[in-house]
Amino acid sequence: MENKTDQSSLKTTVGTSTLKNSYDAGREIGEKILKKLNCKPNLVLLFSTLHYEKYDGGLKDLLKGIWSVLPEDTQLAGGTVPGFLNADGCYARGVTALAINYPKMNITIGYGKNTKRNPKKAAKHTVEMIKSNLKNEYKNKFIFSFIAGGKNPDLPGVKNTNVINSKIKARIMLSMISVMQKVFQIGFGREGEILEHAIKELPDFNIIHSSSYSMPPFKENYQFYNREVLDECALFAAIDTDLDFNIDFATGAEKTNIDFKITQINKNRTMIKKLNNKPPLKEFLYKMGWDYDAFQEFKWSDITSRYPMAYIKNDKIILRPTLMILGNYMGFLTKVEKDNIFITKITQDQMVHAVDEILKPIKAEFGFFTSCIARRDFLGIKVFKVQEKMKEYFKDKDFLLIYSAGEGIYKPEEGFYFLNETITSAIFEKKQ
Repeated sequence: MENKTDQSSLKTTVGTSTLKNSYDAGREIGEKILKKLNCKPNLVLLFSTLHYEKYDGGLKDLLKGIWSVLPEDTQLAGGTVPGFLNADGCYARGVTALAINYPKMNITIGYGKNTKRNPKKAAKHTVEMIKSNLKNEYKNKFIFSFIAGGKNPDLPGVKNTNVINSKIKARIMLSMISVMQKVFQIGFGREGEILEHAIKELPDFNIIHSSSYSMPPFKENYQFYNREVLDECALFAAIDTDLDFNIDFATGAEKTNIDFKITQINKNRTMIKKLNNKPPLKEFLYKMGWDYDAFQEFKWSDITSRYPMAYIKNDKIILRPTLMILGNYMGFLTKVEKDNIFITKITQDQMVHAVDEILKPIKAEFGFFTSCIARRDFLGIKVFKVQEKMKEYFKDKDFLLIYSAGEGIYKPEEGFYFLNETITSAIFEKKQ
């Protein structure tokens, strides 16, 4: 869908391919971009499901395909995702791209390696690349952030590393978390730490973030930087422009009257060791009214999606679904910032209605969204209701939503939110 305006105006397009050959899919995306834009794109945000790493040629051929068509000086950023939706449909397999052409926009891309081993160093290198090419011609500053997310570890004798009932195995796993991150670069991602370091150096940039993720068994994910396929990297596509934009997030979560006080937690605030001075899992089950045997029969992903823990920050509910159970400890994808937490509940309808909260600008030109993969899986077929709302809102304008394993936004006037089980938005408007 092309925005037909004069040569000095904003032009965008979103393309999709489901061809199974990696090179052909990449080439098809490139051809669609150029045909719909009818001009050279300044920036291409490219996203692929991990299937294309397994197809002939892999992800490298996917990039070769799109670069067989794209002009040499196009800038490209993106990575692997577990799915996406746009005006064409909702996809669990395929390739998509958002292409932008706008003369009043400067673009610089930076990346840093070894995100789990040394997040501070990864952030530093990313920021240095950004700063070395900044023009600062326009006052509005924005970053699309894509950082390697979590990778499930293998533990001998453990089929599901999200729920480890054995206290002995739990202690082993707990002692290995840091080693696995720093030596093998698997386990929890450290995206929040990277973003916090970067924000200190780039405080004037608004940010929308997506943690790169894949699909079961969630052991690999990749980032795209121009012609390169990267692994374990932080990637920022930074722009300064005269375009206005609105960034926001929503969950649809409803606060319950079940609350807790964290009385013991690890240094990184990702592993709760005591709730209300009691073993956290036992206290959680007691407060929820579940016995342990019944809990063993539950599908853990359903529990975390329907009843995530949360806390209040800037009068907003910040969700923290429990990622893993280690004996009696409860582990989280990222840090729990407050000691006073509570249980929330979410329904499919609440998730769908939450989309209305972020579709605010009156004269939207295009939109980019990140959404937790758990939301898609929980919604099931109702994910098409999310797409319908976006199609109705954007009409003939372009939008792209990618799924992630961690979302985030940063507003200079409000601060940084690292988010889980959330939908985030960046909706751009032309300068009036």
